[in-house]
Amino acid sequence: MKLQLGPEIISSYKRLSYQTWFALAEFVDNSTQAYFNNRSVLDKAFADEKTKLTVDIKYGRDNKGEYLRISDNSIGMSQDELENAVVIGRPPANARGRSRYGLGLKTGASWFGDLWTVDTKKLGDSTGHKITVNVAKIAKGNMNLPHKKYAESASKHYTVIEIRKLHRKISGRTIGKVKDYLRSLYRVDIRDKRLVLRWDGRTLTWDEDIEKRLYQQANGKPAKKSFRFRLGNKRVWGWAGVLANGTRKDAGFSIIQSDRVIMGWPDSYRPKTIFGEQEGGSNDLVNQRLFGELFLQGFEVSHTKDQILFDDHDQDRLELRLQRELKGLRQLALTYRKGITAVPKELTDAQREEALTRLQAEMRSPSILNFLRAFEVPSASLIKKSNTSLTDDVVRKFAPDLEAKLNNLTVSLYLVKDMSPNDPYLLIEATESDSAVTIVINLVHPHWSELTKEESIFNFIKHCTYDGVAEWKAYSVTGKLDPDTIKLIKDNLLRLPLKMKAGA
Repeated sequence: MKLQLGPEIISSYKRLSYQTWFALAEFVDNSTQAYFNNRSVLDKAFADEKTKLTVDIKYGRDNKGEYLRISDNSIGMSQDELENAVVIGRPPANARGRSRYGLGLKTGASWFGDLWTVDTKKLGDSTGHKITVNVAKIAKGNMNLPHKKYAESASKHYTVIEIRKLHRKISGRTIGKVKDYLRSLYRVDIRDKRLVLRWDGRTLTWDEDIEKRLYQQANGKPAKKSFRFRLGNKRVWGWAGVLANGTRKDAGFSIIQSDRVIMGWPDSYRPKTIFGEQEGGSNDLVNQRLFGELFLQGFEVSHTKDQILFDDHDQDRLELRLQRELKGLRQLALTYRKGITAVPKELTDAQREEALTRLQAEMRSPSILNFLRAFEVPSASLIKKSNTSLTDDVVRKFAPDLEAKLNNLTVSLYLVKDMSPNDPYLLIEATESDSAVTIVINLVHPHWSELTKEESIFNFIKHCTYDGVAEWKAYSVTGKLDPDTIKLIKDNLLRLPLKMKAGA
């Protein structure tokens, strides 16, 4: 027995999981790769013609109905090259660039429609070629493609692909989305001024002045970092930055291979080690501000060229390395507040030394040392049971000293004198309700007596309250009380008063 592929397979291409822009990219990939393979010859021709590589995409209607036409002024194809191009699955001579698998022309054209033609003329040849592909006839076993030859000037060079009998329409809001993706996919070619990409006669641009969009740090430098490393025999390089004015749409990385975006704006790659475990990233400032470009070399891509096919643990290794490389930028993205320059209170050397001396003496005291050595920690369930009982008792006996409504959250704060000095200094109930948090501060705890000034009392109460709000927020989003998440939320809460003062 031997494996055989029937001609009917071509009918299945219209069911491939393409997005419209990635199907169109198959044709642009072929045009641009043909240019790269023949760059010196084409650059000379373009100089004489006072032009550059141009790909025109037009979706329209004439007296024959709707059509999609992709035309370029790249090198063109000879008869042998055209014959090779219509063999399904035969890789091109150079399979290391954008055209890899010998599928794109056939799958892309057949995904759009059931009747398509290729009209091409190679630079230096005096003969042009036009073939017609009727998907329905081929599926029935008629593998012969009508082939028309015609005389043409040797200086002409082009390929025009026209698709009819469309079963994919491009209209309305989809057009704007397609144009956004295409200019993003070919941003490197566009900004390096080696490609003119047009939609319906209008040039697609990639206007990106990165430096102007970045947050400027206190040292006057933009918040941006370049990186370069290897994963085995694969190479990774790129840059990341923090946006001064961020939006969720702009954040994330664009993955680029062979100078062509595989995955990127407006649907960017968000490594979980940086952007969070939530699908598409967590709803925090990192997912609004941190962005960049990630260039890969040596990785496999899907045949639709819309995702990287990572080997073994390559993705885990990549994301862990990015987490390490961009730790500082991530923290800046989380903490930077627009319009605010935080100026820390000046701490004199004498004040610093006094504070550290007092703390060191307290930490080295026999009481602390004996506690850490001998204290037996009760089980978590026992602590929970005891704290819940105390909190319920307070809520039954007293009205809250402060009750604040924060969106859909009600914060109830109790300052209680009728407790034992042995009871906890703070009780928080943040997991029983998705719309309420209860905070109890024990005013007879020994530590309370050390708060002798109005400011220290205010700050202690504020810290206890924000501990409760941070626990509620962390649990409502993640379903658990992770210490690092709680501290991150509280950190941002503690920064807000400075923002309010700045806006006053």
